[in-house]
Amino acid sequence: MYKSRRTSTPAWATRMVERRPFQQAPMPSVAMVKVETEEVVIVGEEQLTHNCNRDSQLCGFHPLDSGMDRNNITCDVTLVPPVVIKEEEEKEVAIPQGRQHTVQCANTPVACQFPCLKNPIKCEKKHLSPPIDGPRRKRMRCSREETTVRESVIDVDKYTISLEDSGIQIPSSEVLVDKAANSFDHNKKRSEDAVIVIEDDMDENGSQEFGAALVNGNLVRVESILMQLGLNGRKNNKLTLEEVLEISLEMLKIVVTRTLQDLPWHFLRKLMVLNGTARNTSLVLKADEDLCGDEEVEVGSEVFGLREMHSAVSVNPLDVLCAILLCSDSFLQQEILLKMSMCQFALPLILPPLDKPKCTFVLWGMRDIVKKWRPHSLAKSKGFREESLVLTSMPAISFVRLGSCGLSKSKLLNEVLSPPQQHHDFFVHRDMECGNVPREISDGLVEISWYFPGGRENSDLFPEPLAVLNLRGDILLHWMQFRFLIEISSAVFIFMDCLHQKEYRKLLTLQRSALKYYIIFNSEGRKSKETLGFLNKLAPVLSMNKSHFLVKEKSQNNAELVKKLRLAMGNIINLHQRTVDVVEMAVKSRFLGIWVDEDEEECCIGSRQTMAITAEIKEVVNYKCNVLRLQGDLYKSIGKTEKELCRMKDQGDTPPEDYKSQLRKKLLQLRQKQYACDLSKGVVTFISAISQLPQAEKRYFLKWLKFRLDYVARGSLSKLRDEYKAKCHASGEDVQRLRELDKLIPASSLGVEHFMREMGQFYEAESSLIKDGKLSKRKRQFRRLPGVAADLLLEGFPMELVDGDSSNIPLQWVTDVLTELHSKLGGKSRMQVITVLGVQSTGKSTLLNTMFGLQFAVGSGRCTRGDFMTLLRVAKSFQQELGCDFILVIDTEGLKAPELAKLEDSYEHDNELATLVIGLSDITIVNLAVENITEMKDILQIVVHAFLRMEQTGHKPNCQFVHQNVSDVSAHDQNMRDRKRLLEQLNEMTKAAAKMEKYSRDVAFSDIMDYDPEKHNWYIPGLWHGVPPMAPVNTGYSECVYDLKKYLFECIKSHCHNRAPKNIPHFIEWVQSLWNAVKHEHFIFSFRNSLVAMAYNQLVVKYSEWEWGFRKEMHLWVSKTEIMIKNKWADALSPDLSIKLKVESHQKLHDEGQKMLSSLKSYFESKLENLHLIEKYREGFARSTTSLRMELECYVLGKCEEFLLIQKNRSKIIHLQTEYMKTIENKVDNLLVNCKERAQELGEEDLKEEFEKMWAGMIAELPLESIPQRDIPQNVHYQLRKDLENRGSFVMQMLQQAQSLQSYQTNPFQMKKEYLDLPLFRKTKEYFKNEYWQSVEELATSLMEECGGYVAKKVQTKGDYDESFCRELLEPVNEKLQEQTTQQHLI
Repeated sequence: MYKSRRTSTPAWATRMVERRPFQQAPMPSVAMVKVETEEVVIVGEEQLTHNCNRDSQLCGFHPLDSGMDRNNITCDVTLVPPVVIKEEEEKEVAIPQGRQHTVQCANTPVACQFPCLKNPIKCEKKHLSPPIDGPRRKRMRCSREETTVRESVIDVDKYTISLEDSGIQIPSSEVLVDKAANSFDHNKKRSEDAVIVIEDDMDENGSQEFGAALVNGNLVRVESILMQLGLNGRKNNKLTLEEVLEISLEMLKIVVTRTLQDLPWHFLRKLMVLNGTARNTSLVLKADEDLCGDEEVEVGSEVFGLREMHSAVSVNPLDVLCAILLCSDSFLQQEILLKMSMCQFALPLILPPLDKPKCTFVLWGMRDIVKKWRPHSLAKSKGFREESLVLTSMPAISFVRLGSCGLSKSKLLNEVLSPPQQHHDFFVHRDMECGNVPREISDGLVEISWYFPGGRENSDLFPEPLAVLNLRGDILLHWMQFRFLIEISSAVFIFMDCLHQKEYRKLLTLQRSALKYYIIFNSEGRKSKETLGFLNKLAPVLSMNKSHFLVKEKSQNNAELVKKLRLAMGNIINLHQRTVDVVEMAVKSRFLGIWVDEDEEECCIGSRQTMAITAEIKEVVNYKCNVLRLQGDLYKSIGKTEKELCRMKDQGDTPPEDYKSQLRKKLLQLRQKQYACDLSKGVVTFISAISQLPQAEKRYFLKWLKFRLDYVARGSLSKLRDEYKAKCHASGEDVQRLRELDKLIPASSLGVEHFMREMGQFYEAESSLIKDGKLSKRKRQFRRLPGVAADLLLEGFPMELVDGDSSNIPLQWVTDVLTELHSKLGGKSRMQVITVLGVQSTGKSTLLNTMFGLQFAVGSGRCTRGDFMTLLRVAKSFQQELGCDFILVIDTEGLKAPELAKLEDSYEHDNELATLVIGLSDITIVNLAVENITEMKDILQIVVHAFLRMEQTGHKPNCQFVHQNVSDVSAHDQNMRDRKRLLEQLNEMTKAAAKMEKYSRDVAFSDIMDYDPEKHNWYIPGLWHGVPPMAPVNTGYSECVYDLKKYLFECIKSHCHNRAPKNIPHFIEWVQSLWNAVKHEHFIFSFRNSLVAMAYNQLVVKYSEWEWGFRKEMHLWVSKTEIMIKNKWADALSPDLSIKLKVESHQKLHDEGQKMLSSLKSYFESKLENLHLIEKYREGFARSTTSLRMELECYVLGKCEEFLLIQKNRSKIIHLQTEYMKTIENKVDNLLVNCKERAQELGEEDLKEEFEKMWAGMIAELPLESIPQRDIPQNVHYQLRKDLENRGSFVMQMLQQAQSLQSYQTNPFQMKKEYLDLPLFRKTKEYFKNEYWQSVEELATSLMEECGGYVAKKVQTKGDYDESFCRELLEPVNEKLQEQTTQQHLI
């Protein structure tokens, strides 16, 4: 034995002696080790002996002292257990340079390597055996002549396993001991290293026993990784999407990975927000751990050296990914792969055996991924394709490694797939951060990535889609995965440094394959005639020519090899017609014994349930009409009727109560028509599935339904778009068909929300009939549906709040669902509401999905329609600090939609939606596509104006402006003036609105909405880093959204103590009141902004004055004409008088009409502000003037004819009166005579009775015609409503609640507190002082006295009622209210 020149004990040996476990297992070069029962002997130039027992050697970790100096010891040491020497066998080990040693071992694994050997020692099959119980003495002898030349770079610990009975690790069947890259001086004398090679030629029994050991070894390695990552308890208790999305304090902190346990959550949280750094698994050392800069240097010690510095312990990113997927449920796996796809990360296609003996094919995880691209065949037509990723058929090209290879396969693939000047790491490779950490459990992983062209021939790498598959590890060790790749690929590229007999024999088994094989040979490695010989033999067997042989020369850089590789791949795409999709891959994998994740029983049940629904869908529009019958025109009619019941725009002359009764009757008929519809088979299946299936099967069912409905909708939309494009480019446009297609395209969307809406409408119809007494409560069928929907909301599924097709809220359905949700939560439902608002296609849904990791629909061939809400749970530890139990996130339909632009009520739709969304929210994110806010400024003005009119008190939502696609770092400073100008404009609009609504005090925008121009503006870069479809998500986008998210929760925390907590009952009440206010408001919503509304209102006021002047003049002319006719005798009323009056009335009407038109013209020619905003209404007012003239013409001529007729018949009337008087006198005389002649004297009551009989008989004999009596109170109510119709929803609601006007005259007026319109944002005591109260009471009293005097005066004239009387009555009232100097106006 030789003594070591090193006097200090290595760190790894010290840890072994102290029986402390090791925390990392990097793989160094393997040294020759002599192991005795209680002694470790290093064989080299010198020896070092330490006492250690068997347990410390087999602790499951591989120690490494990276600090051992090459100058002090001739070989490095690691305890790697790859070999067990067979029982009762003694051989001498021939050591070069005359050294000979005996290896003694009691079932102890031995790894041998001699630095002085150039060739490895070959261990035959007899040297390999399972461990045995008792310690036995064994000896081994090998000579240099028995060795073969072979070299490999493989992690041995990946292929070693532990037997349950003894804990000893043994190698897998074709294991090669690794020479680690970080071994000291590995470049120097690399050719002199030697490794033990174990051949796989055991008998059948040994193979079975060995295979069982391998399975157990996999489990041990997996358990070890899970333990290190802190996931050891998650194999059975899987991570869920709800857990990952839960709002917690940790989620809002910057993730610093200091320990291995931080890595999984770092990956998940970064990935959920689409951060491209999610795969970075490097650890950040604490400051107190990094003492390098503070170390004191001993005198005489070396400061600089070649010793490798200490590096942080970590785990390979692929190991982290495999561990997380193993510990996640299928729905979280699906979300992980979806986010990875958006980040353009390669996706796991086949997972190695982790918790089961078989590999796992990941099909379900990719179901949610949809891609858009433009193949070169559609470049000229500017068309595109949009398909589910798993259903897209394309060529597949696989890349594998044979043996060791100095060329990084994954790095090369990244360069191949990356467009010029835009490198992206699709695959993890050794030069990435932590990519060089040895893989523990991810060898055998098959990854897949795709290339999709964008239709740009100059920049696209390939003209058609292409799938690229990458196998991790040596194909000899993962032959099943390699066989799978052979089955599905158009070509396979094999990377290698050298080729030996064993590999050659294995590759010969592929000779019957028709697949194209390509060899990528790294000539930088050791050249060998043997390798070239084997390649020449292999070429004809695998039908390879020179083009199939790509060589990486030493003088050649990667760019040249990438160019060759792209050219070869392009030729494969052009020459081979073989295509395959992921679903077909899954079918082939089943034949190879690979387990497919969709074969889970719950998943299969959900799929079968879904097929029962989607199998009936042939054409989307017809299916919706036949199956979803309660929607469409029927539901739109209900929504319009409900709004008309509040606004009564089409009331006309119909009495209010009669009109309301008609609308309620119509509404009831529509509900009865809904309820009369039978439940279709598809709806029955849907309701049964979500009501009766267990939770897991129900979630699978809803996911499957979403995928298949989206697939159907995409196909339908694609056909309609193609037809529309063809019709547009046709020589003769088919206008009628184009109009039909314009309606069919938006109607062809179909999703789960349509089935949920149908379910809600059945519930609404049933509830409405029960409320109206048309259905007994005992006959209810759908009482449990709100509970089912509440469960879905709790599980994270979005629920529709506003119907996207009819722009209506199913209030009863939403109320009952939220009530059930509150009950299920046990009353613990404090919540904060965050909403997003913006123009269509500006990325609102993507913003929320990135911010909160949600699943709001984006893409899928359609934009969001309606409003959807999702519930996010707040962690218990964070609820007190945040002041809520849940966050309710509402995603809204885009404003200014092109399909609504042509509609007259497009402003109304957008303004209603914006008012509702902002009114419901605590925080509103106003999403803008660029820096310019002009597109949203108008809508914000209308919202503010609507809040003023709706008298919303006590609610002040926070407003955050998000400017997307702004990457300039100077954007915030550069736009400071614009922000200041915006606030000035918003304040100006708010003041204009307040003035229009008769607010005497100044009202600013910040009084209504919480807005700080410096803190509440966010400038975010574009979503994509490059040009889609191959662009990954911009990391800057993710980080900015994360900053916004943190700020939002800081706002919530800062306001939670100042506001009363709002729970679900409060939210329900707020929804009901706000929606009721929106339905009653119709005037302000019709305008683009407040300036237009104010200018229009001023014009309306002027026009009303002109109209009243016109009516007043004509009324005076009619009164004069009536007096003139009454003063003439009947004989003097010639026919010429009637003609004269007609001519005179026409002239008067013409003059007054021209006067009114002249006033209108002068008004628009004046220099008043903002008249240009209402120029489009000018013609409408002119037409109204013409209509008014025609109306007054009918009125005037009718009155003239009436007066002439009465005067002409006046003599007849006098004659009739004389005749009737004579008749009455005769009847009375006869009655008196009869009474006197009676023998018995009649009493007073008898006489009265006789007179009544006589009078009734006489009246019946006279030919009388009754004149219809006019309903004056009804007409006055109509005139009053017409005068107040533009005063806001609050006034309209009061009119709706008002009783008949006649009921108010029975009780004297009394002043009440609710008659005072209190200020919007402040309630001070001055408004309740007697002085203010008395002033308002005096105003009301004086107005009533003035109105009473006017009415008494009109009654004294004994004339007929005229509509102008009401207008004359309202004029002084309005004038006096406007002149009032009090701060508030009387309601």
